[in-house]
Amino acid sequence: MENFFDNRRLFNSIWNWKFHIVIASTLAVIGGVIFSSSKFIEPKFKSTAKVYPVNLAEYSEESESEQMLEFIRTNDIKFRMIEAFNLYDVYNINPEDPLHTTYILDIFNKNVSFKKTEFETIEIEVLDKDPVRAATMVDSAIVFYNDKVRNIHSAKYWESYHTLNNSIIKQEQEIQGLQVKMQKLRDENGLLEFESQVAAASEGLMEAAARGGNPTYAKSMLNNLKEKGGELKDLESVYLLKEKVLQNMYSQREQAYMHATKDITYSIVAEAPFPSDKKSYPVRWLIVFFSLVITFFVSVITVVVLDYIRDTKAAQ
Repeated sequence: MENFFDNRRLFNSIWNWKFHIVIASTLAVIGGVIFSSSKFIEPKFKSTAKVYPVNLAEYSEESESEQMLEFIRTNDIKFRMIEAFNLYDVYNINPEDPLHTTYILDIFNKNVSFKKTEFETIEIEVLDKDPVRAATMVDSAIVFYNDKVRNIHSAKYWESYHTLNNSIIKQEQEIQGLQVKMQKLRDENGLLEFESQVAAASEGLMEAAARGGNPTYAKSMLNNLKEKGGELKDLESVYLLKEKVLQNMYSQREQAYMHATKDITYSIVAEAPFPSDKKSYPVRWLIVFFSLVITFFVSVITVVVLDYIRDTKAAQ
C-alpha cells in the first residue's frame, strides 16, 4: 500500500494514460458545455433593487432596515406575489396537491430573496426565466411592502380615532349635563354672573342701610348667591376644565384621522430594478470547470488504481 502513494509511480501512471485522461477531460468539457445549455437547464435572469426604509414607527430595538426586512419577508407578501404572477403555473406546482404550499414556498424562496446590505438598504433579488417578469416582481414586492405597512399604521390610527371619538361623545354628554344643571340654577335662583351680582347685591344692601330703604331684595339675592352661587361657580369651573379637555381631544382625533387616511410610502428606491439582457443562471463556465476538474481527478485516481492492481498481480 505504501507503493500506491509513491510519487514516481503516480506520475508514471498519469504519463502512461495521458491520452485517456485528455480524452476523458475533453469529453467532460464538451458534456459540460452541452448539458449547461438552455436545452437542458432553463436559463434564469436576475433583477435586483436596493431600497431604504422610511417613515417607520419604533416598535422595538430593531433598526428601520431590520423592521423592513421583517415586514417584506412575511408570508402574506409572498402569497400576494404568488397570486399576482400566477407562480403556481410558472413553477409547475399543482394547487390541488396537499403539499402545494410547502412546494411553492420552497421554490419561491430559492428564486426570491431579501437581505440587508452593509449600508442599511434592503436588497430585493428575483431570479426568473422571464427577465421582464423578474423586474416586475421586484417592483411589486416594494409596492406590496408599502401597502402592508400602510395598512398596519392605518389600522393603528383608526383604532385611536374610534377610541377618541367614543371618549369625545362621553365628554360632550357630560358637558351638556353640566350646562343643564347650570341653567337650572340660574333660572330658579336668578343667577346670571356670580361676581357682578355679589357686587350689586352688596351695594344695594349698603345703600338700603344708608338711606333707610328696604333691604329685603338685596338680602334675598345675597342669600341665593351664598347658597347657590358657590355651587354654580364650582359647576362653571368643572365646565371650563371639561371644555378644555374636549378641545384637546378634538385635536388628537383630527391628528389620528389625518394619520389613518394619509397615503405615504415607507421606502425610497435607491436602485430601481430593470429587465436583464444577460442570463444569471446557470453559470456555464463554472459547470464546465467543475466537470473538467472532477473528471480529471476521477480519471487520475482510476488509472493509478488500475496500474497498482496490475503491478500487484504481476509481482505475485
